[in-house]
Amino acid sequence: MKKTVSKRITSAFVAGMLMVSPIISAISASAGQTFRTSSNPGDDRKVGWSNGYHHEIWQADTPNSSTMTLHDNDGGFSTEWKCGPNGSRGNFLARRGLFWDLNNPKTYKDYNPFICDYNCKWSAGASGNSRICIYGWAQNPLVEYYIIEDWKNWSPAQDSTAQYKGQVTIDGSAYKIYTCARNSYTIEGNKNFTQYISIRQNLRTSGTIHVSEHFKAWESMGMKMGNLYEVAFNVEGWESDGSADVTMNMYEDDGSGGTGTGTETGTETGTGTSEPIEGTLYTGTFESGTDYWTGRGAASAVSSSSKAYEGSKSLYVSGRTSNWNGAELGLDSTYFKAGNAYSFSAMVNPTESTTVQLSMQYDQSGTTNYTQIAKETCTAGKWTKLENTNFTIPSGASNVKIYVEAPDSLCDIYVDRAICANKGYTAGGGSTTGTGSTSATVPSNIKVAYSSQYKQMQFTWDKVKGADKYGIAVYLAGKWRVQNSNISTNSYVTPKNLTPNMSYKVAIAARVNGKWDTAGALENYVTVTTRANNNIEYHTPSNTNNGGNNGGNNNEGNNGGNNTQPQPNGYYVDPSKPMVAISFDDGTAQGYSGQRIIDALYKNGFHATFFYVGNWIGKPDQVRDAYSKGMEIANHTTTHPDLTKKSASEIRSEYDNCASKLRSIIGAEPSKLMRLPYLASNWQVQQTLYDVPLITCSIDTQDYNGVSAYQIENTIKNAANNGSLNGAIVLCHETYDNTATAMENVLPWLKSQGYQVVTISEMFAAKGKTLNGGQIYQKVG
Repeated sequence: MKKTVSKRITSAFVAGMLMVSPIISAISASAGQTFRTSSNPGDDRKVGWSNGYHHEIWQADTPNSSTMTLHDNDGGFSTEWKCGPNGSRGNFLARRGLFWDLNNPKTYKDYNPFICDYNCKWSAGASGNSRICIYGWAQNPLVEYYIIEDWKNWSPAQDSTAQYKGQVTIDGSAYKIYTCARNSYTIEGNKNFTQYISIRQNLRTSGTIHVSEHFKAWESMGMKMGNLYEVAFNVEGWESDGSADVTMNMYEDDGSGGTGTGTETGTETGTGTSEPIEGTLYTGTFESGTDYWTGRGAASAVSSSSKAYEGSKSLYVSGRTSNWNGAELGLDSTYFKAGNAYSFSAMVNPTESTTVQLSMQYDQSGTTNYTQIAKETCTAGKWTKLENTNFTIPSGASNVKIYVEAPDSLCDIYVDRAICANKGYTAGGGSTTGTGSTSATVPSNIKVAYSSQYKQMQFTWDKVKGADKYGIAVYLAGKWRVQNSNISTNSYVTPKNLTPNMSYKVAIAARVNGKWDTAGALENYVTVTTRANNNIEYHTPSNTNNGGNNGGNNNEGNNGGNNTQPQPNGYYVDPSKPMVAISFDDGTAQGYSGQRIIDALYKNGFHATFFYVGNWIGKPDQVRDAYSKGMEIANHTTTHPDLTKKSASEIRSEYDNCASKLRSIIGAEPSKLMRLPYLASNWQVQQTLYDVPLITCSIDTQDYNGVSAYQIENTIKNAANNGSLNGAIVLCHETYDNTATAMENVLPWLKSQGYQVVTISEMFAAKGKTLNGGQIYQKVG
């Protein structure tokens, strides 16, 4: 059953009129009425109720006039706005939806899930920017929020001040989430406020929007949603002109009806809520929805009747494009306290035989961490229990989530009877727990923490019964090399100044009764990748049931250390196999060549180094996307001058200002590497940049000279055939369509030839070589 917010009674409406300023006219509209803003260059706002929906048209800072006409048979409207022509530089919006006004004591949790069915035919000019979205305000804290479905010319992701928070899959698409601090017009007057923004990656102009799912996703990322002021469908333009015709129905869904499909490949009407089993703190049975579980990464999570462990439905997790993708549940800190132990359990049924893992993500001292709760080797088509009846949430943890993943497979997973309970609770049925190691003499539950300040890692693991010593070894330059074999505790801290974004294979052994289980340790090694944004990637090899926690592989370049977005799995470079560092210069182009290159690399499981000119970055979100997919983000100066013609202070400034901009975009330290503009250097450049490895190339594709995609591709293939490609640094530019086409063709070919395409830093580390400041590098020696 669809439930709309009731029309306000007259007294409530009059009270609302008394709250508006003299320049605002509040109108009780009749169906089909048209409203026109005045040509006042200040701001003008008209509001009212019609057909059970509240409407508003508002514009500011333009001498032009705009219109809004209400539909009389739904909650939609048509509008035309003019805020771009004649240098008017105006701001405009027209919106219609659900409205509660100022000081509403309720949050979204006090309502049934909000859903919007819409179809919007719209167009906008080339000036300024425009968007169609769900829009509204909330108080305590004061928040202006957007769920952007389609946009023209510019999106808030391109704002360098926006902080990237992460990604969530809702209504069949990934949405990237940002926050931004503002000071401007608000429902409380001109003052400071925060914007919460979800941007759909698969843009659309019609469909169903499960609004409350975004509110939940924001809160799971620490973005509090306070008291609701409104939820509306919004057409907005800034310094733009355009028109739109919106058909819209917005309602609360009580779970008995609605427009969601409820199928495995579609979306659901609401999340559903299960009654907890006696003795538990939370129970997810998925009989009436997702029970607050959501898709993780690219995965979707829906209630499905295809399989069930108990009852008639389970949670179906599909669309996993990376191993860490799965389904997650945020834990309420009111019931789940950091430092306390709890029991966690879930029944899982993968569509192929593989390892399935129950993991935890949490923030602690500014760092996002990941750890394994329970893990089992599961048989396709059979239900297996993942359970740990005594798992302690780390002290100081916040924003805690549990999630189900498959570290060695991209298969679909069914989840049922998910339980969170007090310590000692044991769920009936299923399999035995899976938190132990494959051998009593092999350390298990290996965890890693990373310090961005000192660029070092700390390993911890569960103690092995009877062990008096532990040893740790790292695979370097083709050999296992022991780092320390006299460790008396279950902890080891690496040396400082590890190279960010580097992958290492690590094995930890225990000595029991005077004997080292070296073979078991090497068989159960883990792969870790240092992350300059305080994150660690984990990957457990498929031939082990022990070791690393494959949870830390999902954080993307963030902004200000507060954003999380999925990363690819840990990337191991095999020194025994051929490799090449294909690198890309200049910055984000107006077209799609740069994104095509990033996507082609990611699709083939490769990494590359991107050298950005600070002042040429037109798409900061693309830089963040590259970083999230494991690319090396590096420096190509601020303005691309010939450094040999600059003073020492100008040279330093060119490097430092670009580094600062890259840092502000990805929320982390960029690579120290710098590509020399025009590949030009002299003694003063090297002396001034004494701490910066300077990069040229050994193979130049000449893509900047207008060569064809075929010629670029052949340059790389010929080098592979004559042996000069192995260890080479290849020069390309991300700003040319021919380069993008060449990469889409040559990368699969390189993969078929056994080549690894890696970043420059990865290649030098794999070869056991150091990149020193002030030195020029063309290839790995």
